[in-house]
Amino acid sequence: MYQSYIWDFDGTLYDSYPIMLKAFLKTLKEYGFDPDPAEIYYILKDSSSKKVAEKYNLDFQEFTKAFKANEALDDRLPLSFDGTKETLEAVVAAGGKNYILTHRDVISTKELLEKEQMADLIVEIVGPENNFPRKPDPTSLIYLVEKYQLDKDQTVMIGDRTMDVFAGQGAGVKTIFYDIEGILKDVSADHTVQSMAEIQEIIKS
Repeated sequence: MYQSYIWDFDGTLYDSYPIMLKAFLKTLKEYGFDPDPAEIYYILKDSSSKKVAEKYNLDFQEFTKAFKANEALDDRLPLSFDGTKETLEAVVAAGGKNYILTHRDVISTKELLEKEQMADLIVEIVGPENNFPRKPDPTSLIYLVEKYQLDKDQTVMIGDRTMDVFAGQGAGVKTIFYDIEGILKDVSADHTVQSMAEIQEIIKS
């Protein structure tokens, strides 16, 4: 159905939230708080890490630095969701192209993709090194649309959070809400799916 697929990374292509959540909780405890894991997880899915920092009146840059340090201490590596590689391959097989738009740094994103032999399936990874405003600001998507002269009607943003959908809508492209757990309600996207298999059906349609 589409020619260009712009993917969020954490929570969409890769199951990295368990590692991230542990680091967030550890960081907040170091600041002297006793966070509720379910509440923090919901904030991360519904909004962003910036919202977590705001909730506890913390400086976002300092909080992020502490969180990244704690995340780096975890020796686990996130793995892709079942069907991720097959889905990216299906896009390429259908003549389409894959792009990644993430808040994770480009180097670690590429390293994770290389471990699962998926790096060659991605045209470009846009991360914080690009110095674009964070999603839901659509600037980073607009950059990809303009750089690669993407047809907006044939371009889709796929993500697991509200901000991904808002960013896609702000850029004027189509949207797929990857609603794995069903904890977010009333997210208005062009498509709502719960598995990579459902995304593959969209690719084939």
